[in-house]
Amino acid sequence: MPHPNYTGLDKADGPLYKRCLVKLQGKETEKAKDRCDKATMKLHMLHNQYVLALKGAQLHQHQYYDTTLPLLLDSLQKMQEEMIKALKGILDEYSQITSLVTEEIVNVHKEIKASVEQIDPNSEYNDFIETHRSSGVVEQEIEFDMSLLEENENLQANEIMWNNLTAESLQVTLKTVIEELIQTQQTLLSKEELVLELEKKIEESSKTCEKKS
Repeated sequence: MPHPNYTGLDKADGPLYKRCLVKLQGKETEKAKDRCDKATMKLHMLHNQYVLALKGAQLHQHQYYDTTLPLLLDSLQKMQEEMIKALKGILDEYSQITSLVTEEIVNVHKEIKASVEQIDPNSEYNDFIETHRSSGVVEQEIEFDMSLLEENENLQANEIMWNNLTAESLQVTLKTVIEELIQTQQTLLSKEELVLELEKKIEESSKTCEKKS
């Protein structure tokens, strides 16, 4: 059963193809058909490459705005909060080991301790975030250039052209993409295992530091 986008170019039913045949006969007709098929194949292959590239760009953009950018901002915030937490620990330790000699120093020590206790890493940047919060980023629309189809009646925007002229190249593309997907999945799995291993080492180091302190 032919694909819905199958144009039947080998049956000479395209409008442009018919106009060419009216002017040609015999061997010239066969040569013209061959040239027309080759030109049409190149056109359809370029169309398919354009559609795939366009879809890839759209997916990358959505991934960036929906996942990558929010994760980046969250990680930056968490990093700053961890720095505040570490600083709080240093100040708290300093306040505990400071010598209490005079009443004046005792009062200063109490103020320091009270100030340190008020430090909350989770809310330290709330005012900063509210003050400098930017409005939502508007994604730039990546759309199919409809002007490319003005003289191509058989091609459809955002749709792959599958016919007897493009089937082989599309199958090769599909095979390549599947191989790349498998390789990416294997790489991702190894990265996840590495992350788990590093998290385990960090946890063990934290416990060791707590015991020493």
